[in-house]
Amino acid sequence: MTLGTFVAIVGAGALGALARAAVCRSVQARWPRRGAGTLVVNLLGAAALGAWLGAGARFDDALLAIVGMGFLGAFTTFSTWMVEVAERLRAGARSWALLEACLTLLAGTVLAVLAAHLTSG
Repeated sequence: MTLGTFVAIVGAGALGALARAAVCRSVQARWPRRGAGTLVVNLLGAAALGAWLGAGARFDDALLAIVGMGFLGAFTTFSTWMVEVAERLRAGARSWALLEACLTLLAGTVLAVLAAHLTSG
């Protein structure tokens, strides 16, 4: 990896984190349930990464890394998702924790695979 690619990945990561914050705030304003913003960004990110990887043959490796690792890696948030699930478990909301964990994993996987399939053509 070149220094230029590294710097571009870092810059894209900063933009991805800002985009995540904006989307989370917007979702939370409309749907105040805790964790709704995280769920939306993770599902959007899964679909976007699937689409990006599906279309990957059309792009060079550096651009794939800049968008995939940089922007989309920072846009999605595994750590926040895990903290929110753990908080629900600690609060005794086991059903919500299980529902959110399953929904994120299953729907995220389906969205990523479907998007990759649709863009690989």
